[in-house]
Amino acid sequence: MKSTKQFAAVLGSIILGLSLPVLAQSTTQSTTTTTQDSQPAVSQTTTTTTQDSAAPAAMAQDSDTNAPMTKREMKCQRKAQKQDEKSAREDAKAQKEDAKSLKHQDKATDAEEKANSPQ
Repeated sequence: MKSTKQFAAVLGSIILGLSLPVLAQSTTQSTTTTTQDSQPAVSQTTTTTTQDSAAPAAMAQDSDTNAPMTKREMKCQRKAQKQDEKSAREDAKAQKEDAKSLKHQDKATDAEEKANSPQ
């Protein structure tokens, strides 16, 4: 009976030891969307990456010091990331507006050429 309990304890330890690395892995999901207007030179790419909150604390460490980030550092990092995302959205919006104006300009040029061409 004692050997059965020892066997169960050893087997449980092995299973636990093998499952911990799997539980510590983080999950990352990426989505990339590319849209292209009728102009071949104008394209827009948006990439979104989300990371599972169960990621180990080592993922949120500063690469220079290998120490865990403080709440203030994480807050500053989130703020900077939000600012970067806002800037990227504004840039994408400006590119979209530029592409739209180029499209209208091309339509106007085509209409003008059609009107001026001999029939």
